Amino acid sequence: MKRLVVFYAALALAACESIPVVPPLTEGGHAWELHQTALGKLKQWRLEGRLAVNNGEEAWNINLQWQQHGDDYQIELSGPFGAGKVQLIGDAHGVLLRDSDQKTFYATSPEELLLQQTGVVMPVTGLRYWVLGLPAPYRVSQPGFDQQGRLVTLQQADWQVAFRRYTQVNALPLPDKLFITKLDKSIDVRLVVDAWQLDEGQVKELD
Repeated sequence: MKRLVVFYAALALAACESIPVVPPLTEGGHAWELHQTALGKLKQWRLEGRLAVNNGEEAWNINLQWQQHGDDYQIELSGPFGAGKVQLIGDAHGVLLRDSDQKTFYATSPEELLLQQTGVVMPVTGLRYWVLGLPAPYRVSQPGFDQQGRLVTLQQADWQVAFRRYTQVNALPLPDKLFITKLDKSIDVRLVVDAWQLDEGQVKELD
């Protein structure tokens, strides 16, 4: 519990930091198109990070490992599940969850499966894209960009995403701090990325 309080305190302080100026889409459009094209070429990547999830009544401090290969992904969550680990292994057609007792469960939706088996709400489908600084391939509302053509704010599928900080990985700016909030304020998800590895094999350890 002490570590959870410290982690949330650090994130709360980060929330007070000023965010980049958000110009209208017409001003940052060309830079964004170039940036989006470069990010769209990333088909294989891996990250390690920490999640803080809060639903107003319960809070979880979760260690995260995520590997993506095209549409195939493997996500490992550890920390709040009886000191065990939960794995999500999925593709475009469905997802399997394996708990710390090696029991397996299957569903078409990773969000539904994770909620059923752990009680944790996390926008897995959207996060696949948001962690790269991309919108997911469905309707986008109110996107905001900085002068380098990077997303700063985004609204998708009942979630508001704030890209609080970027880091350079293989000459690409990738987010390493995201604040994600359900539009009805019922869920708050905060992600800090500690390490990136892209398909070129380079690992970026973050401070």
